Amino acid sequence: MNLLKFHATGDWRPEQVRVSWASGTRRTVPEVERAIDKAWSAVLNKPGVKLFDGPMCRLESWEASADSLQLQLSLTSYKPFLGTNLSHPEFAERFGRDVMANPVGVSPALHTADNFLLLGRRNDSVAYYPRRTHPFAGALEPKDGGDLFAAVRRELHEELALAASDIAEIRCTGVAEDTGLRQPELIFRVRSTLTRVQIESQVHDEEHGDSVAVPAEPDEVARVIRDPELTPVAVASVLLWGRIMFGNEWFQAHRPD
Repeated sequence: MNLLKFHATGDWRPEQVRVSWASGTRRTVPEVERAIDKAWSAVLNKPGVKLFDGPMCRLESWEASADSLQLQLSLTSYKPFLGTNLSHPEFAERFGRDVMANPVGVSPALHTADNFLLLGRRNDSVAYYPRRTHPFAGALEPKDGGDLFAAVRRELHEELALAASDIAEIRCTGVAEDTGLRQPELIFRVRSTLTRVQIESQVHDEEHGDSVAVPAEPDEVARVIRDPELTPVAVASVLLWGRIMFGNEWFQAHRPD
């Protein structure tokens, strides 16, 4: 089963990405709402679990061209995300995609100054994909004010202690979907002024137990894409980075069928 879908590809600068806000359109269905409550209670009852129904941003729609990416967002929170996308992705088929929380994630391919791509090895404490290789990523939050690039900087600061001066460039490279979770993801490429060793020394251990470095060369990147330890979003971030760096022919040759 292909767990990755590309909805849009590009190489958009911050001024080419526009965000607008709308009223939420998530449809409530009694059976779905009961399942959300049940999933929330089940996790709360696990010993040592700290759970917070934090605010998130739902992706309502997108429109992409070579020169612009326009996104429409609404508000959601972690509880419906846990109860739909994380616990019951099949609800998208049973009841329709509009019952899903669909919070938008932000995931960068991080390119070091000495020409490596860096990803994180998730630890056992994360809510999904434990022990898998994933970008140093997170979710767009209302406090980001709809600034996707600020959200990427925030996540890289929280997980890798990267300062503004450590980031030379950020571009948005696409809209993808983890079809296993039915979750939309905004993909970015980030060029850092720090080396692999400098960044690896700053990996925060709250979510990641280690980092994974890939030489940023066509054959090496193509090889890692086939690694089953990569999450679908990790594959998307690496593929879309490669599309820009190695060309569309390379991208088409290596993307999942």
